[in-house]
Amino acid sequence: MLTNPDRFFGADRLHATLAKVEERLTFGIDPDELPTYLADRGLSLERDIGASEYRRLVLGPEADQIRGHEFYRAAVARVGRVAAEI
Repeated sequence: MLTNPDRFFGADRLHATLAKVEERLTFGIDPDELPTYLADRGLSLERDIGASEYRRLVLGPEADQIRGHEFYRAAVARVGRVAAEI
């Protein structure tokens, strides 16, 4: 989203809104790179879900009527390695 905002619905609007208050996004990570990024910092990824799935978990069927920033994700990590790796 940081390098190619045109690919994502709402990214241009978010960048414009942040620019008005002299803020900008400075960090993002490709979801495919997240497990390695976390492992390098002593963490293991337990779950990583996209915005649509997160909305369905929280809002239920009503989430299907909402279109949002699909570049947002929610991840849960654990300190240490995954139990299966130990």
